[in-house]
Amino acid sequence: MELFIAIGLPIVLIFGLTLLFTSNGIPSWVQQIIRNNSTLWNFGIIAMTTMTVIIYLAKR
Repeated sequence: MELFIAIGLPIVLIFGLTLLFTSNGIPSWVQQIIRNNSTLWNFGIIAMTTMTVIIYLAKR
């Protein structure tokens, strides 16, 4: 079951989103994310760094 969640679920989501976008075009919220790509990228890096520090301190 965990293998399906780890591998199958992302594949199903990517396939479903691909079908959705090809049939209806790219939604406005996706275009907005594309415009703010650097902001999203920076937020992701900061979020991962923060979570890593929290996990490290919790295991200490």
